[in-house]
Amino acid sequence: MNNISQTEKNEYLVYILSEQKKTSEIIKKALSRTLPEDKIAVSAGFKNLPRSFNSNTYIITEYDENYIKEISSIKPKRNVKLYVYIENLNKLNERDVIFLIKHNIDHVIHSGNIEKLAYESFIDAKIFKKKRYNAFIDKESTLLEDLSAENEDVKDTGINIYGISEHIAEVVKKICRIAPSESSVLITGESGTGKELIARLIHDKSKRGGHPMVSVNCGAFPEGLLESELFGYKKGAFTGAFTDKLGRFDLADKSTLFLDEIGDMSPSIQVKLLRVIQEREIEPVGSVKTKKIDVRIISATNKNLEELIAKNLFREDFYYRINVIPVHLLPLRERKVDIIILIYYFLKKFGDYQNESVYGISEDAFYMLLNYPWTGNVRELENLMEMLVVLNEGGLITEKDIPDKYLKKSNNIIYSENLNIDEKLTMRSAEEPFQINLKEKMEAAEREIIEKAMKISGGVKEKAAKMLGLNRTTLIEKLKKYEKNKK
Repeated sequence: MNNISQTEKNEYLVYILSEQKKTSEIIKKALSRTLPEDKIAVSAGFKNLPRSFNSNTYIITEYDENYIKEISSIKPKRNVKLYVYIENLNKLNERDVIFLIKHNIDHVIHSGNIEKLAYESFIDAKIFKKKRYNAFIDKESTLLEDLSAENEDVKDTGINIYGISEHIAEVVKKICRIAPSESSVLITGESGTGKELIARLIHDKSKRGGHPMVSVNCGAFPEGLLESELFGYKKGAFTGAFTDKLGRFDLADKSTLFLDEIGDMSPSIQVKLLRVIQEREIEPVGSVKTKKIDVRIISATNKNLEELIAKNLFREDFYYRINVIPVHLLPLRERKVDIIILIYYFLKKFGDYQNESVYGISEDAFYMLLNYPWTGNVRELENLMEMLVVLNEGGLITEKDIPDKYLKKSNNIIYSENLNIDEKLTMRSAEEPFQINLKEKMEAAEREIIEKAMKISGGVKEKAAKMLGLNRTTLIEKLKKYEKNKK
């Protein structure tokens, strides 16, 4: 293992910073395919790095905020690319991802892409360069491209679940376990969370994946029509039935039937479906004969079926038949790190195909989107991003482009908690005050923020008040209260 010497300039091409020998060896082994070992140096900390670097130098560090901040001071900056090794991406939260974005990391290395790590010289390093035209999230971000890469567990299915939260990781692992089985699955979650996408993924990874999945929205049909839609009918079964018609169960034979919005299904249809699941046979409307079918059922609903059972609106026996294996999807607001990944994904998707002139999103606009509650979940975010990209004329999506309803519901508390307070107060001028909803913070946090504002303003109460979005008299009253509490 090469040690780094303190020199003005060093001949090493890759510097690995890690206190974990195992981590260093993993990275070194991956690099050894494209770089001689005598060009790789390992250090347990930043202090052993040389004071300057040759061009085409890589610094690969484990995720340590102090390391990354220190590396930001190296010179000449244009000579260096910074990679960060993170053993488990699913342990990252939104604050971690924002930190990596703010420090303009070139790439993230993890267990899913470490085998692709290769050394190659570069002409124009993105690291440390000013973000393009003040874009906080850039359509060409290599960091976010790494984070939104195709999940290895669902590779080759043609379906990818975008997100790095622990919840998404657990859902994907569960899908991989249940897909090969024949058990019925019930997918629950709010509207727009991607229940049909999960159903398709389960189907595609199952042995039935060679046949197309058949879907039916149970809430889209009246009771009489739903029965004939599911089971088919015979000629003459009712007025207008001039020929035989196959039902969705017939079409899904040897495949999967996806019953969406099953909470809207009437109890009488539930009884008939219960028999179908038990006997594995159907009886078309107007027929006196049954036919065997080989169908796996996946259901989905945004309703609480147990509450409907308590109100006698849903059959308990049918519930237990369809809910052999439950899969629940959390709303987007409860997995905020995935919002960041989806913002980038939709920016690139619609920017590449709908409006190529759009290159990024400003920091203010980004935080507006991050802190919005997203009651419509992924579907709502996707629709908004498409609108913002299509209508944009300047290339950069800013706060001014976002409709008022999204601005009003944005959560300022989370906005402030995700930022470095010193940095934000310094960056904002008195003419553009930093708005913080202090009333909803604990007294200790409130006092700390006010003290920082007073320090930055040089003790000028009026300037500090503007920074905090307070009246001068309100600030004075709070300062008096803190002084009294100290005594």
